[in-house]
Amino acid sequence: MVTVKPTLGIFGAIFNERGCLLVKQREKEDRTYIGEWDLPGGGVESVAAESALDERVFGEEFLRELREELGMMIEEPLWRMPSLYPALSKGGKDLALVMIIGVVDSRPTRGKWRYVSPDELEDLAFGPEGDRLLSGYGKRMHRLCLRTLASRDCPNLIYRVQAGKMLKKIQEES
Repeated sequence: MVTVKPTLGIFGAIFNERGCLLVKQREKEDRTYIGEWDLPGGGVESVAAESALDERVFGEEFLRELREELGMMIEEPLWRMPSLYPALSKGGKDLALVMIIGVVDSRPTRGKWRYVSPDELEDLAFGPEGDRLLSGYGKRMHRLCLRTLASRDCPNLIYRVQAGKMLKKIQEES
């Protein structure tokens, strides 16, 4: 029996008051996919995962990433642990979770970022390599973003329906 030890990514879904989703552009410090856009967050550091006593490690790691990448400070009680959306890739060796943070008043103070609607997300997914949604249309990051926009946590009902249709189309194409 082979045991799979997946890498674990934890990302956060932050909405503005219109229901658009926050995405940020990867910088040189990320070392890979420079210029591509993704959700705030990143890999769970192995030291944190190994010493974790419970699922709070996800929130702690996300807050660390948010401070480092965007200079945002968010209070812990804002996240709700049941709202985790998974995506598997690379045969189960890569697991990513999106934690719904919701609408926050705090705005990023560093890095390049923007809020996107489902249509803008779609345009970004089809963008040129180096200035597109991470890995492009239908890939893990695209699916994660659409899942969050389609969730009941998105404050814009029109975006929820639109993102749900887009996600269904991608799933039917695969």
